[in-house]
Amino acid sequence: MTAEPAAQPERSLGKKLLRRGIVAVLLIALMLVPGLGLMALTGQPAATYAALATIISVSAILGGGLRIGLITAIVVSLLAPLAVIAGLTPITGAALMVIMTLTVGRLATFGLHRATMLVPVMLAWPMLSPVPWLPHDAIDKVNALLAKHGTSLADALTAALGSGSPAAPGGGATGDATAHMITELRMNQTYLTWLVAFFFIGAIVPVVIGFLLRHRLPAPKLTEHPRSETVPYAIVITALTGVATFYFLSNPSLPGGAFMIAVILVLTQVGNDIAWRLTLERVIGTFVGVAIFMGVNAMVGSTTFVEVFGLPFPGKIYAIGIAFSVAAIMAKFSPRHWIYYILIVPTTAYLNAFTVGEAAGLGKARLIDNAVGSALVIVAALVTLGASHLHARRHPASSPEQVKASPA
Repeated sequence: MTAEPAAQPERSLGKKLLRRGIVAVLLIALMLVPGLGLMALTGQPAATYAALATIISVSAILGGGLRIGLITAIVVSLLAPLAVIAGLTPITGAALMVIMTLTVGRLATFGLHRATMLVPVMLAWPMLSPVPWLPHDAIDKVNALLAKHGTSLADALTAALGSGSPAAPGGGATGDATAHMITELRMNQTYLTWLVAFFFIGAIVPVVIGFLLRHRLPAPKLTEHPRSETVPYAIVITALTGVATFYFLSNPSLPGGAFMIAVILVLTQVGNDIAWRLTLERVIGTFVGVAIFMGVNAMVGSTTFVEVFGLPFPGKIYAIGIAFSVAAIMAKFSPRHWIYYILIVPTTAYLNAFTVGEAAGLGKARLIDNAVGSALVIVAALVTLGASHLHARRHPASSPEQVKASPA
């Protein structure tokens, strides 16, 4: 009689974990399938950009509904080549980032900033370090060079392609030949045209699935914000991401600059309340995640490559990254978000790296970028908090009661 009530929570917890695990696996499959299909079609590693577009689209649908998801799919596919071209100089990259974040700040008026926030976050990756477009006659040579221990993708591409080739490594390498290859890549019409296709296909798949399941999709709850809150929010995210983009494009040897842009946009809040707990959990979770990552990375050892659709892939690294990503998604749907912040460190490091050494560099970069980004957000939040209180004293009528919730 007394044992049954105690066993019920265990069964309930087991069902919750099973449900979250199934959802996580389905989301990972939804993210991987379009990219793998496009990679089989083109034979290019840049097809993996479809996965970034899928993540953007899922976030837009869950946060803003199907209509916002469709608009976002079109917008992000048109912005993708502009992001790559804008990365030619620090000022053009910063200018495009300012335009994107100003738009996110304006949409906060309608409660759509969380639905569209991932557009500048994900486009920071091709802007700062575009994935190369490989000539098919050079793939075998790149494979052979990558088989050598200690050789990075940038070094292999530089050796295999030489200067004057339209393919280029995505940042990290130095020298005139590599700089020339990067410039050629950013202006290559074939590459830019395929980017539109990669991002659009990756983004439109969740929209189609969402339309078919539209009767089961919950209507997102949107919270509108008054101008007194959205203006400081827009100023903070625009200024910080614009400066960060300029800095990382001016220093292309620094890895993982997109991490800092993500931290700024994720942690900056709209309104008069600072999410101290969120900031603290993210910073502490990142430190713990880096410690776990360093331990796992030490056990992984050297990088081994396998051929997928004729392309070299670090199978062991990506398999570990996918395993961590499933666990991270499960934690994301739980009330204990600090676990998610721990797991997302090895997830992003392994899924955005090509060798164990590059993964270690990205893990360190994520630690530094999270700490610096969090500090900047806290300082900026204190400034905007003071400005909001000053505005409230001068205009008592425009109070937080103006914030209202509206259905999608």
